[in-house]
Amino acid sequence: MTRTAAPTPRPQEPDGPRQVSKFEFNLLRILRFLVGHFPADQGLGLVRAAATRPECLTHDAVTLVKDTLGKASVLFLTRAGGWRNDKYLRKNTPTPGRVWDRIPLDERVLEFSKPVLEFLLWLTAEKVHETKQAWDAAPKALTPSDELFFWLAFDQMRSDPDLLAVLRKKDAFRLNPFCWIASPGDVADPDSTKPTPPDLTRLCSGQRAVLMECLQSHLTIRWIRTERAKGQIGDWKKMRQQGSAEFAGLQAFLQAAEAARRTDLARFVLGTNAAVLQSDMTPVFWTGGLQGTGPPRLADRLETQRAALALPRQMEMLEGWQERARSVGYFDEDYAATQMWKLDWELANGNHVAARARAAVEMLEPLRGPAPGQPATQGAQGAGEKPEGSPG
Repeated sequence: MTRTAAPTPRPQEPDGPRQVSKFEFNLLRILRFLVGHFPADQGLGLVRAAATRPECLTHDAVTLVKDTLGKASVLFLTRAGGWRNDKYLRKNTPTPGRVWDRIPLDERVLEFSKPVLEFLLWLTAEKVHETKQAWDAAPKALTPSDELFFWLAFDQMRSDPDLLAVLRKKDAFRLNPFCWIASPGDVADPDSTKPTPPDLTRLCSGQRAVLMECLQSHLTIRWIRTERAKGQIGDWKKMRQQGSAEFAGLQAFLQAAEAARRTDLARFVLGTNAAVLQSDMTPVFWTGGLQGTGPPRLADRLETQRAALALPRQMEMLEGWQERARSVGYFDEDYAATQMWKLDWELANGNHVAARARAAVEMLEPLRGPAPGQPATQGAQGAGEKPEGSPG
């Protein structure tokens, strides 16, 4: 006979609700707010209030934090798109199924680390918009699950200008790849003329790539909403800052996806353009809400309008992917992956979308040369204005 070790007894669950202090109760309510399971107005009120921090949390409170983090994150990812029976690349081969069918369990386990709990303690104890207590988390210390959580937290609090001004200075958000791929205009420095995104290659491998697979539908919906809301932006500076951040973030991501051979992770960029550019569009769709004459220099006004079209401008790179995919032969290594991209392109009516994007962008290029057979014209006059430096 063989002997087996006795199984480790499972800890006994309490007979009734777990007992927590008032501070812990508020911390748990803030956590539920950050993962979208508590009213936003009440959650923001708790974040803007202060409470006396205890020396440590009880075992029951920590258990509830872990339980809430795990269940809420899985529920969010499932609803965001993980439930879809779709194909994504795995080792450069299209692999079908829902995320739990495609990905082994050990690659799907969400692991949260100490910075998450420290962040929750800081939020609960401090008036975040007035805090003098330093808190931040080094990006290298964060797991993919941590980054996902910090993005969800940022997304819930970015509607409050005071909180947003504090959070965007923290490395946990400022250098968070998920924040940059979902809300670049909010996370970028508002005073920077050339926003610099963090290393987004991390989104194209390992567990972060699995998370990106789950987020494709969610990101498409977010970007469609963002594009349609641009026509309501009246401030020229805000438009330029937001558009510049969007262009920098999307360009960095698409370059990373191309280098990693994960073009399937850019479906949300193609899908958003297809949804927005369903007919011939003019730049007014994006810039029609701008108030006043804008900056005094024509070059600045043009740059602001170009920035507004950050998303359609990405179609040039996607069209390049399509051209390269068409040149891949049956016996080439990337044949299966490029066939999947070509199908995505066809389903999105990519040729028409790219043509509409190109036409809209070219309307903002008054200084381009004349078409063959056409007389040369003053570029600025073609835009309805006199060239800079011309006499009145």
